[in-house]
Amino acid sequence: MKRIRNISVSLVAALLFAVLCPLQAHAQADVAYDTFSPYSMYGIGNLETLGSQNSLAMGGIAIGDRSSSYINWVNPAAVTARENRAFMLDFGVTHKDIIYTADASTSIETTDSGKLRSANNLTNIHHIIVSLPIGTKVAVKAGLMPFSATGYQFVSREYADDVLLQMGNVNYQKAGKGGIYQIVLGAGWQIIPNLSIGVDGLYYMGNTLHTSSTNFTTNSHYRQIARSWTSVSRGLGAKAGVQYTANLKKDLALTLGATYKIGSTMGGTYTDLLTASSSNQLDTINVSRTPIDIKIPAEIGAGFTLRKTDKWMFGADYTLQDWSNTVFTNSPGINVTTRMAQSFRIGGELIPDKYAFRYYLKNVTYRGGLYYNLGYIAVNNTPINSYGITFGASFPVFNRFTSLALSVDLGRMGTLANNLVLENYVKVNVGLNLFDLWFHKSLYK
Repeated sequence: MKRIRNISVSLVAALLFAVLCPLQAHAQADVAYDTFSPYSMYGIGNLETLGSQNSLAMGGIAIGDRSSSYINWVNPAAVTARENRAFMLDFGVTHKDIIYTADASTSIETTDSGKLRSANNLTNIHHIIVSLPIGTKVAVKAGLMPFSATGYQFVSREYADDVLLQMGNVNYQKAGKGGIYQIVLGAGWQIIPNLSIGVDGLYYMGNTLHTSSTNFTTNSHYRQIARSWTSVSRGLGAKAGVQYTANLKKDLALTLGATYKIGSTMGGTYTDLLTASSSNQLDTINVSRTPIDIKIPAEIGAGFTLRKTDKWMFGADYTLQDWSNTVFTNSPGINVTTRMAQSFRIGGELIPDKYAFRYYLKNVTYRGGLYYNLGYIAVNNTPINSYGITFGASFPVFNRFTSLALSVDLGRMGTLANNLVLENYVKVNVGLNLFDLWFHKSLYK
């Protein structure tokens, strides 16, 4: 018999997919909105919740989660929870529908309900990550995922009679887009059967554009005035993690996890451009470039899961990141301060019967959870917090490990207090968890 060692076609396709998709996602960061929120105009934008569609369906818990069915890239130590020869890929796309509500008393516009409402939706690539073993106790991973996102647009018009008489109709517009992504390259080591550690290297890359313009729509004697602020930043970081599993019974295990991300600095360039334009001419009035330093504070996290093998799992996470010493340039007339960010998450999963091959729905993994986030900024002395309920499922495809996963997040951010905006949103994450053998042997006579 002749033994032939080969790599499967699906593995080759997945590797190409993993290389090309991050480049495409980053290239689109300049033109596509990753979020659309008035609160993203402050600081470095809205911070993204880390995790795949599997953990996001469970309220975002991941620090104490160990599963060989999918990649847990929140805790660097969790990469060792796998089959010894398994190649794994996780790719996710997110869609978000948002309804904004504000008090009509803050605007010249009036409504019968006393509330102003608008809506928006967006779809984008969320993450791409691959993982593979190096021996029986060491595994590595690499991927691209969001860190923060900026996206907003405000349009208003002039109502002062003296301005309208002299200049005609005047419209004002403020907009922003972009964000910060992070490239992750990490490794984990199973020191002993119940204890694993891991370290991730992080590379932050950000590109954000803010614009403000004044448009004279009915008077050609005035030129359009526009100002833009562009920031391009890069930085390095690192994150360490540990997980310990205690076997309480033959099929019942308690896993404790902890993570620590070091504080880091993103350096880059800040460009301020002021222009004036008419129908056939554009003049640069002023352009200046200054260096920037964005401080990303250290973060600590802890979590646990209680898992009954192939049946159910329940867990909770807590993270803390102190932004109170990080200073951002505030918008004129708006009091924006930074504060300590915290998150509280609980969730779990249930598999009716993983090995009931005649009944597909019993093979499906059902998930649910809750979360409450204390945001890192406060506007007009009002914290911008968020909370929500999540649920989802993963549907096996071809084998027990490869699956199509879905998570739904019904959440709320902000408040109507102090003339602010309340956001109600539905976020849907769809992803592919691809599992394949890194090497396999075929026997021929």
